[in-house]
Amino acid sequence: MQGESMLHKRYVNPLRGTGPYTVKGASGINGSHSSDNKAGSQQKNIIFISVDMVPMEFHQPVKGGFPIKTPVIDSLREDGVTFQNAFCTSPLCAPSRASYLTGRYSYITGNGECSHDGQEGHIRDTDIMWGEYLKSEGYHMRHVGKSHVGTHKMIDLFTENDSPWDRWSPPWYDDDQYLAYLADLGLAPFEFADPLYGDAADGSKKGNFYGGYLAPQNGKPFPKEGTYPAYLVHKAIQALKTQNNDKPVFLQLDFFGPHQPFAIPGGMEERAKELRESITLPDSFCSLLENDFADPPGEPRIYRLYRKNWGLTDAEMVREYQVANILQFELIDELLGELISYLKETSMYDDTWVYFIADHGEMNCEMGIVDKGTYLNPRVMRVPLIVKPPVSSHTLWQPGLKIGGNVSLLDIAPTILFEAGIEIPERLDGLRLHAALAGEERPEEFCLMCEIWNHVMPNLAVGTVFKSKFGGYRFFSYNMTDDRDELYEINNNAALCNLLSGMTHIHDYANDISNPILEAHREAVCVLQKRLARDPRWEAYDRYIKLEYAKILDIHADNQLFIIE
Repeated sequence: MQGESMLHKRYVNPLRGTGPYTVKGASGINGSHSSDNKAGSQQKNIIFISVDMVPMEFHQPVKGGFPIKTPVIDSLREDGVTFQNAFCTSPLCAPSRASYLTGRYSYITGNGECSHDGQEGHIRDTDIMWGEYLKSEGYHMRHVGKSHVGTHKMIDLFTENDSPWDRWSPPWYDDDQYLAYLADLGLAPFEFADPLYGDAADGSKKGNFYGGYLAPQNGKPFPKEGTYPAYLVHKAIQALKTQNNDKPVFLQLDFFGPHQPFAIPGGMEERAKELRESITLPDSFCSLLENDFADPPGEPRIYRLYRKNWGLTDAEMVREYQVANILQFELIDELLGELISYLKETSMYDDTWVYFIADHGEMNCEMGIVDKGTYLNPRVMRVPLIVKPPVSSHTLWQPGLKIGGNVSLLDIAPTILFEAGIEIPERLDGLRLHAALAGEERPEEFCLMCEIWNHVMPNLAVGTVFKSKFGGYRFFSYNMTDDRDELYEINNNAALCNLLSGMTHIHDYANDISNPILEAHREAVCVLQKRLARDPRWEAYDRYIKLEYAKILDIHADNQLFIIE
């Protein structure tokens, strides 16, 4: 039996014997990648699509509706399963991507361009991204677009054909291939005709650049096919055309948008006008406006800093920002339609898994803030997650199904590997999405955790999603560099994330045990501390919360770790 088991064992690197795994129904040791070494009928094409920084209202039902039109993404929902309550592990690009690409909570706690010396900004060589198992099993691997986890690992995985860019901003003006693509269309690099700016920290009205509308060229509106998302879709389709038909294909397409700065082409003017007339400004922004932008009582300092750095105080600029955000997302949807059409025209669609996600969310002018940051607000933690299965998997993955249970982007890794028939001994921190499909309660050992460390401003915070004994689900953010925690009520059938505790510190309630908000906060602190104590990777946070809340937790916190024999 032992010898038979060994025959089933394979390795990502057979020469070094690293990355062990097994394949259902397979025998022999991999190395040649011949057809008899494949996982058999379980190998299906996989198209993995990510968008960057998507507001919650773009993918969730919101009271009063939100005027967004995404027919292509809607078609994926109709043909697939929508997980309505999906969360990332970090609200920043690099940490979130490193996490879901490895299937593990990441040691990367900030984007590389904002990290200090010695802080990790890239995936280590010794880490294995789950795509490496697919590659080892003979998948034709291709990638297009953003990386932000280090170029070397991406090139190792997707071959030297890959040209991943490792930064938050798109290479509009220094991507030689894109510039050549524009030249073939008779276009020069684009310029902005009507740029959008946020407020400056000194109070002036020309702060951060948020992009805007592209200037005409050659006496004509700048065309959609000249935009960077169009170029990425063009590259993705070309990559599919080069595939070996004897192999299944894995294509990872990473868009930059709708992350600002926006780049809106011509032809969307009427849609922009329609949106301006239908958008309702966020209540939280209107409240700030009415109070002359005085700091809300009890608000964590980090929000005030982000409003100072990435804030908008002019109502019309807020409207323009939200319009541009929608237009950028709708542009991606329209261009994504070309890829989906190609899959259908080549008869690949019915035999392909399509995953659609975002790496994190965005404030979209709530609280007068745009973008995301070093805080754990549900708006920047909730993400879209749609899985369109091949027709052969419709028995379990029923088209049009909407799942309300809480899931994580960490759940993607074990799900894809399971559907490919691959089992690995290495720890994965996610739970297969099949559990949510079956309506099972998420086990405590796979609880949803998140953290943040640094971005434009550093702010150490750790958070969790949990089922409250008072009913429903809640999101708790423990801000270790502030005296204000955040506790939100999560509605699992809508996009509403209601602030439950008023951003107040638990000590503000003194010891009034009859105060329901205090009891809710006590519960959140206790739940988070138990979860931190269970995993050594969270030990630094565990010491912090036990020290601050020793009385609430009824413990004696000795953080010296001194051992007496």
